[in-house]
Amino acid sequence: MTTSAAKPLAVIAGYGEGLGEALKNTFKNDGYHVVTISRSGGMFLADTTDRNEVNRAFAQISALHGTPDVVICNTAMLTIERFLSTTPARFEETWRRSVMSVFNISQAVIPMMIKQGGGTLLVTGATAGIRGNKNFSAFSSAKFALRGLTQSLAREFQPQRIHVAHVIVDGILWSPKSRDRFPALQHENAIDPNEAASAYLSLTKQSASAWTQEIDIRPYNELF
Repeated sequence: MTTSAAKPLAVIAGYGEGLGEALKNTFKNDGYHVVTISRSGGMFLADTTDRNEVNRAFAQISALHGTPDVVICNTAMLTIERFLSTTPARFEETWRRSVMSVFNISQAVIPMMIKQGGGTLLVTGATAGIRGNKNFSAFSSAKFALRGLTQSLAREFQPQRIHVAHVIVDGILWSPKSRDRFPALQHENAIDPNEAASAYLSLTKQSASAWTQEIDIRPYNELF
């Protein structure tokens, strides 16, 4: 039995402050029942780099709430380091947080969505996935791989009515964590998480005759 039979179900994996919280509120306000997955602080606890933990979390979600209509993969590890200072462990963990997490989540939910007759899988990317800058070797290589994975999933599963879209976040999201990390950051130079979340929501409302596979969002004054 689902606890929210009258409402569509959205799952946010990699939930946290900033964008994760904004996504939760935006989808709830639009009538979704929203559940969250994170290493700590989510409704369901899971390390998304661990296949068994991901499968267990989605099995619990399915039993309690049914099959998700929307799954948002918001998992990442921002690594900004000089290449020669980057350890193999840090490099691999950065990749696992971005790419292995989405691999595990996709393998868990896509079969459920196919059986349901469709669904939406949204993946958070970054400018680093299309342009590798200095000191971003770990993060950029992970985001490049994530973009390729998302494109491949879209091409394979779109005919089965699975809408897979990649959201390139080109800029710094306004949050307490980002303000701590970048003390000079001004609100007008950052991406408002609520506005970003609205862009995610708009993707879920697209007709199957006009799906978008990739969008980018940035502040008006961001150079690109």
